Amino acid sequence: MRVAVCKAPVTAYSEHPPYHPPRIHPELGAAGFKDTLADNAVYDAVRETFRLLGFDAANHGTAQWNPLGHLIQRGARVVIKPNFVAHEHGVQVGQRCLTTHGAVVRAMVDYAFIAGGPESSITIADAPVQGADFDRIVAQNGIVAIRDFYRQSFGFDLGLVDLRQVRAVLDEESALIRKVEQLPGDPRGYSVIDLEEDSRLRTLDPERPRYAVGDYDDEVTNRRHRAPHHEYVIANTVLDADVVLNVPKLKAHSKVGLTMSLKNMVGIVGSKDCLPHHRHGLEGKGGDEFPKDYPRRWLFAARGNQFLQGKVPRWVWRGLRNAASLVLGAGTPSRERRTAEGTGQQKFFPSGSWYGNDTIWRTVDDLNFIVHHWGRGRRVFTLADGIVSMEGNGPLKGSPRATGVILASSDPLALDVAAAALIGFDWTRINMLRGMAERSLDRGYSRFTGNVDEIEVVSNVPELTTFDGLRGREPHLPPAGWRNFVELPTKSVRSAAAV
Repeated sequence: MRVAVCKAPVTAYSEHPPYHPPRIHPELGAAGFKDTLADNAVYDAVRETFRLLGFDAANHGTAQWNPLGHLIQRGARVVIKPNFVAHEHGVQVGQRCLTTHGAVVRAMVDYAFIAGGPESSITIADAPVQGADFDRIVAQNGIVAIRDFYRQSFGFDLGLVDLRQVRAVLDEESALIRKVEQLPGDPRGYSVIDLEEDSRLRTLDPERPRYAVGDYDDEVTNRRHRAPHHEYVIANTVLDADVVLNVPKLKAHSKVGLTMSLKNMVGIVGSKDCLPHHRHGLEGKGGDEFPKDYPRRWLFAARGNQFLQGKVPRWVWRGLRNAASLVLGAGTPSRERRTAEGTGQQKFFPSGSWYGNDTIWRTVDDLNFIVHHWGRGRRVFTLADGIVSMEGNGPLKGSPRATGVILASSDPLALDVAAAALIGFDWTRINMLRGMAERSLDRGYSRFTGNVDEIEVVSNVPELTTFDGLRGREPHLPPAGWRNFVELPTKSVRSAAAV
């Protein structure tokens, strides 16, 4: 359970794709890399993270250094799984807190290429939200330029795949779904995996819950998750891989509290209607969509949004959303500012976007079990982009925070627990982390069982080499539905048993 926390010398990215390294290190020169970019310090932060983890320590500093060689063999099939949740639009344009940045992806591609060689296959793949414009995402963060560089410099075809089967065309101003289009999807196709009794959702089966996934078809979701069945539509590009390099973004998340290593695996599916996000109804009445004291006017607003989405003209939809905001106080703000009195934001948190959501973490656990173990052995390693992170109402409507860190580990749960501490969140109050640390259903992809003293933290900053040293070092504003609940107490909480 070794976790690396590398403090980068910068808190911003180069804006010059394809994000060449700032200098040609011996291993890069030996592999044929020649071009440099002086302002890309993020590249060396990724490289330093590998060193901190002790990867190929005997050869570090030489032309033979191959930090990912223990994961990636020559000719291996490698999938790089970033967080490409949505394209930047509105207030998010230029903030660089929404998706994994191309500068981090470029460094991962280079070291995967050094390990696997030109006979390997490397594919960058993700399934963003249904309203995302994939072409805009990969253009905005420089991925297209990276692909073109590899083709021109090495004659190497770097794969780039949108794993979704459909996309929704949105009116960006109002989030109205104007139409739904079919996409080519994964060229390798998809597998429907039924976990049945191995699903974390199985313990909810006796309640016969009504699952929901935002603007997706609830009927499809509940057909896939009707006891004893729990089905997921997984991209074969991921299932066929020998190695998955998980490259998430560090963000606060309205439904799970924190999105990084674990939650990023939601993007391996081809059909998001197979992903239960919450259970319809109030807390204590068979659901976890809203807390029991949720104002009825907000419940009305949420149900109205669900019923009218895609059924009214754009001008009517915009008018209704404006009215709901003014009269009912509905709507999650896109950006928030810290003030001495607090944020002053609306506290509307629909669709299970609060700390009592006890559904989505089970879905996330199922997906991590699948990617680590289903069908064949594959190796998984996570390196997270926290140079510019997201606080507040993530994963889509939060605010940028200049955090300046790269985090990495082969243990995704230990990594997320450490990340929670770093941003000032109490991991024992996050259902996803606490639930996965319980060993009632051992998934085999993490050794963490609740004792943070067993996590070995390595860093280029001496103060960050202990768990206590991490606590609250980079405090983040929690999402609206998590405030005054998830923040770390003054005294250190050592384990789940202490709560």
